[in-house]
Amino acid sequence: MRKQLAMFYRLAVVLCLLVNSVAGVVNFTYNGFRSVNLTLDGAAEVTSNGLLKLTNDTDHQQGHALYSSPVKLKDSTNGTAFSFTTTFVFAILSQYPTIGSDGMAFVISLSRGRPGALANQYLGLFNESNNGNETNRVVAVELDTIKNVEFEDIDDNHVGIDVNGLTSNVSHGAGQCKFG
Repeated sequence: MRKQLAMFYRLAVVLCLLVNSVAGVVNFTYNGFRSVNLTLDGAAEVTSNGLLKLTNDTDHQQGHALYSSPVKLKDSTNGTAFSFTTTFVFAILSQYPTIGSDGMAFVISLSRGRPGALANQYLGLFNESNNGNETNRVVAVELDTIKNVEFEDIDDNHVGIDVNGLTSNVSHGAGQCKFG
């Protein structure tokens, strides 16, 4: 019985490893950002206490933190899209609290760089001439803190799903949590 149980355990471990490699499972949990697999650009930096800071106190700054390795989002044999979940904690802090900042976005993109991207209302993703172009090949979840009428924003505190541009396909008002 002991040998059978040991064999079953080994088989279960091998099957789990095979399923993970076939499905392309990628897991990452960051408890702070020191020594993690991220590529930073623009004003982005990891502070000495492990916080990820995407911008600084200079006007019109943008920063990106990108997962350094490609993540497979669909099965190459049958084209089925993989599902994924995410949970995160973040804060948007403005140097001038009464003015605010434009927000941030979590992005899925085929390429790392966003050439010509502008800060402010373009969230470091697009600019006036490429916003909305199908060639962008970008999906973003925007956490927007300013109402931009040119993008048909619903208000100044919303979450939107954007495809290739900043006019959200779907958006909903966001909750707010104040500390201190």
